[in-house]
Amino acid sequence: MSSRRRALKTAAAAASALPVFGAHQHGHADSSSRPAPYKPKWATAGQVKLLAEICDLIIPRTSTPGAADAGVHEYVEFHLASDENKQAAVREGLHWFGSVKPADRVSALRMASEKPETREGRFFQLIKDLTIDGYYATRQGLVTELGWSGNTYLPEFKGCTHPEHQG
Repeated sequence: MSSRRRALKTAAAAASALPVFGAHQHGHADSSSRPAPYKPKWATAGQVKLLAEICDLIIPRTSTPGAADAGVHEYVEFHLASDENKQAAVREGLHWFGSVKPADRVSALRMASEKPETREGRFFQLIKDLTIDGYYATRQGLVTELGWSGNTYLPEFKGCTHPEHQG
C-alpha cells in the first residue's frame, strides 16, 4: 500500500511540475525566445538560491545535467507553495544550511542524512525526496539521465539482471 501511495504522490508531483517545467515547450518556434524567469511562490530569492545549491549537491552535474540545470529548485519551491507547515520547516532548514560555511556544507548534509530523527535530518530528507522526484520528472532526468524514450513496446520484461538480486 505504501509503495502505491508513493507512486501516486510521485505521479501527482510530476503533474504539478508541468506548469513549472513545461512552460518553454509550448512557446513560439523562435528559439531565441526564453520563458520568463521563475517567480517564487513563497520563498525569497536567497532561499531559492540555497535550494538550488542543496539540490545540486544531491544530484550534481556529471556527464549529465545536475538538479539545478534542470530547474529542480523551482519545482521544490513550487511544490511547497501549498503547504505552510513544510514551508516553515524548509525556511528553518535553509536558515541552518545558510549558516554553515560553504566549505562545510557537504559534511553538514552528510551528518544530517545520518541523523534522520533530528530537525536537520528531516529537512534533508524532505529536500532529497523532492529533488529526486523533481529531477526524474524533467527531460534531463528522464531522457538524458535514464535514457527513457517514451512509448517503447517491450515484448518481454526480463527484470533485474544483477547477480546479487537473483534468487
